[in-house]
Amino acid sequence: MKSSIYVLLIWAIVLSSCSSQKKLEATAPFTLGEVYAQKWTVEDKPEHGGYEVIISILSLDQEDAVLQNLYHKGRMTKLSIELREMGTVALAAYAREELVEKDTVLAVDSSKKTSKNDNGLFPFELTDTEATLSYLHKEKVKYVKLNGIRQNPVKVYPSLEARNSN
Repeated sequence: MKSSIYVLLIWAIVLSSCSSQKKLEATAPFTLGEVYAQKWTVEDKPEHGGYEVIISILSLDQEDAVLQNLYHKGRMTKLSIELREMGTVALAAYAREELVEKDTVLAVDSSKKTSKNDNGLFPFELTDTEATLSYLHKEKVKYVKLNGIRQNPVKVYPSLEARNSN
């Protein structure tokens, strides 16, 4: 009887630890286009610069999936959906590290590719041309990997007002 309790306890621990792992989905209920990243800075005030990843959205039914976060270069940030000249895009905006607030972006030691956060280790090992997008589908958070992120040249704005009006 005592050994069956130990076996049951071990199975419970194994099953609970498996459920916390983040699994990448092979397909997603939306279609994405080109993905590129771009650093930006202000000519007179370089401390006002940042980094953004722009993801072209070809099809997305908001009732079927809601885009949430992007994990890229050891950081995580919320996605926003915008309408631009190129069409609908998901935008992940990263501020310069000295301007980053703890609750918005999670910085990671890039030499280890893992870091402690409130939930344990950073969930994904990614190269500089990869990212992981999290989305809510049927009340479950799911993840899809993005490959081949193109790095565009740095964009320099004459002023912060010019950047914000763009």
